[in-house]
Amino acid sequence: MEHVFVAERSVSPSTGLKRWVVADAVTYTLHAPACAYLQSLRNKGRSPNTERVYAGRLALYLSYCHARGIDWAAPSFTALSALQQHLITEPLPPRSRRTRAWAPPRYRSRSTANAVMIVVAEFLRFSALHGLVAPATVALLSQPKFLRFVPAGYDTGENNQWRHIQAAAFRFQITEPGYEDLTPA
Repeated sequence: MEHVFVAERSVSPSTGLKRWVVADAVTYTLHAPACAYLQSLRNKGRSPNTERVYAGRLALYLSYCHARGIDWAAPSFTALSALQQHLITEPLPPRSRRTRAWAPPRYRSRSTANAVMIVVAEFLRFSALHGLVAPATVALLSQPKFLRFVPAGYDTGENNQWRHIQAAAFRFQITEPGYEDLTPA
């Protein structure tokens, strides 16, 4: 996939403040909503590394939308589902400039795809708060879920009204590896 948007570290010439931005890969025109979202992360006191990672994931989402002709502010359920599948099926670019014919292609894990989808969902929610995304689009991002089994200490309310929660609609089910016991040997 051709990267139309890139995450770049910018330095203010007047103040020397360093921050991450999402820009067009050719003209370096800033993507204003993505930069505003990254600014909100800075205002919340998030780590610069969080800002860096989120900038890259936003650039990936915006490039995906541009390549497929999808309006980033109005993706359909099908488009978001296709993005989720694209994240785990599209090979990653090689880490070095030297291509190795024997090296197998690398793919994102399902947990990495979940992390990208979380950033996309939060970006769309942020944009909806500022009137850039329709509320119907934000409604696609979660679905109601009934908790049959609740964690220890979870208060379900007087009439079990808190057993219904909003769960992420675009999330791969991941099983955590079990603990391994050490043998006496």
